[in-house]
Amino acid sequence: MTMEKLSVKKSDLHEDVPKKVEIGGKAIAVILHKGKVYAINAICTHKGGPLDEGKVEQDEIICPWHHGRFNIMTGKANSNTPWVKDTQEYKIITDETTGELSVEI
Repeated sequence: MTMEKLSVKKSDLHEDVPKKVEIGGKAIAVILHKGKVYAINAICTHKGGPLDEGKVEQDEIICPWHHGRFNIMTGKANSNTPWVKDTQEYKIITDETTGELSVEI
């Protein structure tokens, strides 16, 4: 695994509004939540819905297509939405001086 710098900075993000970035051939949803940045796979494990277009509620992102729910910190699927499987969570590092973000892929 390697750390890759993202094209967005922490200052580009808005609280609980996912932003899609493409890196290393992967679509990743980057989410600023409670002041911390998280990253998960941007593609829903059910039918490929765009998680980056989903709504964040509490600690979960909700797929806009079929309402599968994923924990944004762990990628774990909510047991109340059994039609989805866990998704990939990515380690993300924020440089607090510059706001630059790097993700481990």
